[in-house]
Amino acid sequence: MTKASRLLLATTTLAIVSACGPTGPTSAQLCDKNAQVDQSTKVGDCTRIPPGNLFGDRAACINATDRCSLKDRNLLMDVLTCAEKLPVCSEGAKEAWVGARTGCVMRLSGISQECKDSFAGLLPDPSGIFDAGVPDAGPMPINDGGTALDLVVVADERALAFAWTTLQGPDRVAKWALIGISDAGVRDEPVFVSMVSKRDFLLDPGPEDGGLNVYRRWLMVGEAADGTTALGVPDAGVMSMRDGGAMCMGPLDCPVDRVCSLGQCSVLTCQPGGPVTCPGGYQCFPNGTCNRTSFDAGVVFDAGMGGMMVVDRPLPFISNDFVSLTRVPAPAPQIYLGGFPGKRPDVAAIDSARLFVALEQEGQLIGHSSFRRGRDFLDDSLTASSIDTVGSRLRVAYNRESRLLYACYIVGRGVRVRVSNDDGRTWLEQATTIEPPPLDDGGLGSVISDCDIAAWRTGGALMVTVEDDKLVSRTVSPTLMVEDPGQPAMISAAPDAGNVFNPLRPQIATLPDDSLVHIVFTATRLLSGGLSDAETYGVYRDGMLGTFTQPLPLTFTGVGTGNPLPQDYATVAIDPKTKRGISAYTTLLPGNEALSTVQVALWNPAVGQRRWVTGSDLSIFELDVDRQTRILFPFPEFTGRQVDAFSPIFATLPNGKIWLTMLVGARMGGGGNDFKLWAVPFDFEEPTPGGTVRGWFKRPARKLSDTRAWDPRGGGIRPTVTGFSGDSQVSFSAVFTEGFGPAGEQEGGRALIVTIP
Repeated sequence: MTKASRLLLATTTLAIVSACGPTGPTSAQLCDKNAQVDQSTKVGDCTRIPPGNLFGDRAACINATDRCSLKDRNLLMDVLTCAEKLPVCSEGAKEAWVGARTGCVMRLSGISQECKDSFAGLLPDPSGIFDAGVPDAGPMPINDGGTALDLVVVADERALAFAWTTLQGPDRVAKWALIGISDAGVRDEPVFVSMVSKRDFLLDPGPEDGGLNVYRRWLMVGEAADGTTALGVPDAGVMSMRDGGAMCMGPLDCPVDRVCSLGQCSVLTCQPGGPVTCPGGYQCFPNGTCNRTSFDAGVVFDAGMGGMMVVDRPLPFISNDFVSLTRVPAPAPQIYLGGFPGKRPDVAAIDSARLFVALEQEGQLIGHSSFRRGRDFLDDSLTASSIDTVGSRLRVAYNRESRLLYACYIVGRGVRVRVSNDDGRTWLEQATTIEPPPLDDGGLGSVISDCDIAAWRTGGALMVTVEDDKLVSRTVSPTLMVEDPGQPAMISAAPDAGNVFNPLRPQIATLPDDSLVHIVFTATRLLSGGLSDAETYGVYRDGMLGTFTQPLPLTFTGVGTGNPLPQDYATVAIDPKTKRGISAYTTLLPGNEALSTVQVALWNPAVGQRRWVTGSDLSIFELDVDRQTRILFPFPEFTGRQVDAFSPIFATLPNGKIWLTMLVGARMGGGGNDFKLWAVPFDFEEPTPGGTVRGWFKRPARKLSDTRAWDPRGGGIRPTVTGFSGDSQVSFSAVFTEGFGPAGEQEGGRALIVTIP
């Protein structure tokens, strides 16, 4: 039993002992309580539950509980207390009420078999209680693939997250029924999801009704209107190949002065001597166009059909079974993403079943879609789709309201936006490309050199781009209507002492329902004496029509602005519960500036303040009072060794959980680092090590993978080379690429996925 489990059991037992005496509830006390809890008074018009009490009349209850142990009686009392707290069900809150009542009844799985037998059928009967039409024996799960439904169940400390995929059309499904089966084979009352279009469901009994180590096997049934199991439609989801005439599949299908872009051979503009925006195998010629200079120009990646197998016969909507156990989240085993090497990964976690990973692979932008929590990533032919045959600096974002996946990336001198309405398996033919106009004298004009994108209001997205010496934000509609010219988010000031200019590497975080936007970036500032350094800054907006603040340094400590040490590669997130912003960036370790570290900054939202603040104790390498032990990394592999960290990324969940991932590795004797992917939760209520203020990490850090990550060694601070995202339920997903060579310094490995839990 874990420490948390013992604590939970001790707390529960103490509460019962306080109410019922030192030995817990007697049979008489328990059955008196049972007589007070009439389940039929709680259901309203939502369900048909036989009137009466959970454990029968008083005489039968006492006869049964006399043969139950103290632990059994404690659990039975716990079920009664839980049921007593249930509100009267209303039609509008039916699903939440059913989920809460199921959470109460699930506790019965903890009683002994002897106690169960003593009740002889008096315990709540899982079958026939709700208007499900599920027979007593109930359908059995289908695990051999002959099903139209695939189910994934994930749990954290108290909640169960369900997500499912229909492998055939759901036209005949009237409602979904989730059925839990205990380790003793007892079926719970079904939990219904009446909205047929839903593909996810969160069963969260709440802090008073949840608990650790609740074990269940789950299956899902799609029911027809008459209560029978619905059958699929075989031709649903079959996609015909579009007839677009002659289309290119790769660079060799086009003349040397054309690139294959969205299936067509097109001229791609570039900036001679400017940022590298031509695809691999191409160079920017003096006339401002990309021309192929390599014979092979990269290998054409076979992206597969990007779909799921469809059979020619109806299949029942009965899922596979899935085992869940509520427990403290721990990382799942890592999964390799197919068989091709990749670069610059990004990830959009959608729900417990679906996630999307984007990579630069073989000179193209390739997406990988999973509907089985990454387990299907092993086969490229089932998961891969081509986002584009040109482009770089790809970023993706998922909008939960519209269920659209957005991608922005740099193409030539401009930025392109695409959208997928099937979780990235295919991408709509429409795309919007914004390219700055040429100068009046015929010159090439401005260049858009970077982008980031996040979900926004009305199902759209909000994009930020770097355009020469400024940052520009643009709204993107679900139909890819892109605001142009957009709203300036930051304009460089004249390069004088103290001014901020030359913004780079923007990252955006949004809270659409509250119209909150944070953008962080790296910029240059001039110091007195003509020196300059790189600092991280942020701008903020809290309204649909408001303007962004002036650039605010992430390094404010209350005694001045800026930091003499360089910073770069900032990340930002917004806590959906408190609405507070949180950021991190890579910098050098004070006192040992040969080492890199990750520093956190917190947004102060108070009126009149509204700035980023940090402190020495917000470094991930904060030392304990002995000034030797790293508080977050008290592990033997780091003891007494020089350690670097970089590639920080924050992600959040709707329930307010915040995690930070980063690459951390100790220096090796032959040079280089042994970088691995680590993660640590952050809590705004956690006291700092000194205990003076709140807002710190939930120690210790967790290693997510033992595979060595790529180490992009070189001058300056290492860039961010990982991806991290929170889904709509209880899970985080991280992606990185493995590194080759003695210290992982050689790029070209495959991508790996790790989920938590």
